[in-house]
Amino acid sequence: MLSGSALLKSGSPLATQLGALSVVRSHLLSSLQSSGLLSRSFASGSKGNGRHSSVYITDTDGNVAANTPLLLGLVNYFERHLPFVGYFAPIGGSANPDSGSHPMDRHLKLVHDTFELKYAVKQMMGVPEEEAVRLVAAGQRAELLDRVYASFTAYKEMHDMVIVHGTGVGSGKLDAEIASAISSPAIITCQAKDQSLADLKRKILLKKAMLDDHKIPQLGVCLNKVPLFDRNITMAQIKNKLAEEGLPLLGAFPEDAMLRGVRLDEVLPALEAQRMFGSNVVLDQEYSAVYVASQRLEELLELMASDGDTRPLVVTSRDRLDIVLGLLASQVSIAGPSVAGILLTHAGGSTNRTYAHSLLLRMFEGLAKGYQGSLLPILSTNLTMYDAVRRLDHLTGAVLPTSTRKIQHCKNLFDTCMDANSLVAGIEKEEQLITAARRVTPKMFAHSIKSKCLANPQHIVLPEGSEPRVLKAASEVTLRGLAKITLLGDPATVAAEAKKLGADISGCRVVDPKTYPAVDKYVERLLEARKGKNLTPEAAYDAVTNDVNMFGVMMVAAGEAAGMVSGAIHTTAATIRPAMQVLKTPNLVSSVFFMCLPDKVLVYGDCAVNVTPGSGDLASIAACSADTAAAFGIEPRVAMLSYSTMGSGAGPDVQKVTDAVKLVKESRPDLMVEGPLQYDAAIDPTVASVKIKTASEVAGRATVFVFPDLNTGNNTYKAVQQATGAIAMGPVMQGLRKPVNDLSRGCTVQDIVNTICVTGVQAMQATAAPAAGTGAAAA
Repeated sequence: MLSGSALLKSGSPLATQLGALSVVRSHLLSSLQSSGLLSRSFASGSKGNGRHSSVYITDTDGNVAANTPLLLGLVNYFERHLPFVGYFAPIGGSANPDSGSHPMDRHLKLVHDTFELKYAVKQMMGVPEEEAVRLVAAGQRAELLDRVYASFTAYKEMHDMVIVHGTGVGSGKLDAEIASAISSPAIITCQAKDQSLADLKRKILLKKAMLDDHKIPQLGVCLNKVPLFDRNITMAQIKNKLAEEGLPLLGAFPEDAMLRGVRLDEVLPALEAQRMFGSNVVLDQEYSAVYVASQRLEELLELMASDGDTRPLVVTSRDRLDIVLGLLASQVSIAGPSVAGILLTHAGGSTNRTYAHSLLLRMFEGLAKGYQGSLLPILSTNLTMYDAVRRLDHLTGAVLPTSTRKIQHCKNLFDTCMDANSLVAGIEKEEQLITAARRVTPKMFAHSIKSKCLANPQHIVLPEGSEPRVLKAASEVTLRGLAKITLLGDPATVAAEAKKLGADISGCRVVDPKTYPAVDKYVERLLEARKGKNLTPEAAYDAVTNDVNMFGVMMVAAGEAAGMVSGAIHTTAATIRPAMQVLKTPNLVSSVFFMCLPDKVLVYGDCAVNVTPGSGDLASIAACSADTAAAFGIEPRVAMLSYSTMGSGAGPDVQKVTDAVKLVKESRPDLMVEGPLQYDAAIDPTVASVKIKTASEVAGRATVFVFPDLNTGNNTYKAVQQATGAIAMGPVMQGLRKPVNDLSRGCTVQDIVNTICVTGVQAMQATAAPAAGTGAAAA
C-alpha cells in the first residue's frame, strides 16, 4: 500500500484554524474598505485609461508551482475592484495536454479558465520555456528580454492590472532582468517548510539584494507552506526580521492538506489515462491512499474494511472484472467500504482487447437511471501496473482548471492569509513614484523606437556596405521590417561578403558610387552647398565618387534616403564632416547620448561636438536636446548643469549657465528647464529637497542633462558608462536638416541596429517638424 494524503475533515486542526482565519478575513476587508485605499488606487482604472499597473511574483528558489494560492488570490482580489485584470507568464512552462503543439504553463490555463479571461492563452505568455532555455544557453538574453517585453507591453495595454508570474528558468538573475525590463514592482515568495528562521531570512535578503541591483522596488514578502503548528510564531519572528530590512510581510500561506492532496482528475494527465465512467463532480475529489489490487476480492474488501475511513484509489488490471464489480457493489451499498476510484491498467497482450467493456457500460447506464448517489469513477490507462503505480507514487497535488474545490480554497486562503491593506498601499506608493518620475526604462525606450520604425520604416543609407557587422545589421533590420536599407559599395563584393556571413541582404538595395547614374546631379548639389569655399568641379566629383560618406550624405540631401549611419570603420570626423558641409542649418549642430541605465534612460548633451559653448549655444543645445528626448518618448525635464546649484556659487562659468537658462525660458516657455544645478541635485530627489527649498519640476527628476562644456560632458558620460555598465547610445546628431549619425568603431551588430532605428525616428521627426511648426526641426 502506498501512502496518500488525508482529506480535510470537519473538526480537524486545520479546519479549526481556517475557521478562525475567516474572522481575520472579515476584519481585513473591512479595514481595507474603510481606509479608502481602494478608492484612491483603483477607482479610476479602466481599459486603455488606467495606470496599467503590474505586480511581479518572484520566488527565492524559483519554485513557481508553490505560488498557486497567491496567484489565484491576487487575480480574484483585483477583479473585485478593477474591470480589466490579466495574468502574464514571461516564460511559458511545461506542455499541457490540452494545449496542442503550443507549450503552455499550467498556471496559464488555470488562471485563464478559472477567471474566463478574454484573451487567448498564447497572448498571456512571452516566450516558450524550451526556446527561452535555448536563447539563454546561446548567450542571447537581450533577444529573450526584447521578446518578453514586446509581448508584455502588448498585453498590458489591454488591462488595468497584470499579475506577472516569475520564471524558474535559469538563475534568479533572469527574473530580476525581466522585472526590470517591464518596470514592475515585485512580491518575493519563499517556501517556509523545512527552513530555519535564519535560512528564510538569508534567502529573502539574497533575493532582495538581486532586485535592488536591478532597481526593482519590492512590495513585500509572502511565505508559502508554513507549518501550521508554529505558523503564528514563524510569522511574528520573520515579520520582525524583515521589518529591520524595510520589507513588510504581506502574508503566510499554511501548509495545506487539501492543496497537498492528489485529486482523481490530476491522475488523468499524469498517467495518460481516460475516464471510462464517472462525472466531473466525482473526479474533483482527493484519494487518501493507493491500493494495488492483485489479491482476491474478499481479501481486498477485508483490507479496506479494516482501514476504516480510508478512501483509496484502487489500481488493478483490466482483466480483473471481479474487482470492478465487487467495488461497484461496495459503492452502491451503504454498508460497504468507500472507494475514491478505480484505475485499470494494461493487462498484457493486445491493448485493443475490451474485457467486456460494453457489458460494464450497459450496467453503469442501467444504474444511472435508478441510482440516486454518485457512481464509482473508473479510469483506464495503457501503462502497466508497475509503471502506473510508480507514477502515482511520485505524483504531487496540483490545482487544475477542473479543481473547483481547490480553486475556491485558494481564494479563501488569500483572503484570510494576505494583508491586502499593505499590498494596496505599496502599489499606491509605487504608482505615485512612477507617475512623478515618468520613468522610461531601457526596454521601454528600445521598444518604443522599434515600434515607431515598424509602423513607418525609413530609408537609411549605410556607406560601409561590405563591413561584416554592417551587413549583419542590414540583414536584421530589413528582415524585421525596421527600415529600408541602401548599402554602398561594389555589388559583387557586397554580395560575396554577405554570403560568407550567411547574411540575407536580398531586401537591401546595393549602390556603387562610382557607377551611379545620379553622380553628376550630386556633384552639382555639392558645388551649390559649398559655394564660396573654392571647391572645384573636379574635387567635388572626386569627393562624391571616392568618399562613401559624402556620397551617402548626398543621397540624403537629394531625398533618396531619409538618413545615414556610418562610423564602423571611419572616424567621427570622416563621418560627420560631410554632413556639416551639406546638411547644416542656421541652428547650432550638437549631439546627445541616450544613457540607458538599468532602470531609466537619460539624455546627455552635448558630449561630442561643441568644445566651449557660450550661453546662446547652451540654450540651443538645451532646446534641441529636449525636442530629441520628446521625439523618443522621454518627457523632457531639462537640467542645465554647473558646479553651483541655484546660486550657491558664483563665477563666469555659473553666470554662463544662468544666462542660458534665461534664454531657454524666453524662447521656449513650453519647456521645463532649471539651472544652474549640480548633477546630484538634478537626479536625486533627496539631495534636491536639501539643496532646493522651492517647488521644482526638474530638480531630483531631470531627464535631460545639458553640460557646460565638452570636457565635462564627454568625461561624465564615459564615467557613468564605465561605473554603471550603462549603454551609451550615440552620439546622436542634432541641428542637421536630415539625420546623420556616427557609430563607434568598436560597435556591435546590435549597436548598429539601434542607431539605424534612432536615425529612422529622427527622420520621421524631421519630416513632421515643418508641419507642426515647432523647434523640433533642428533635431
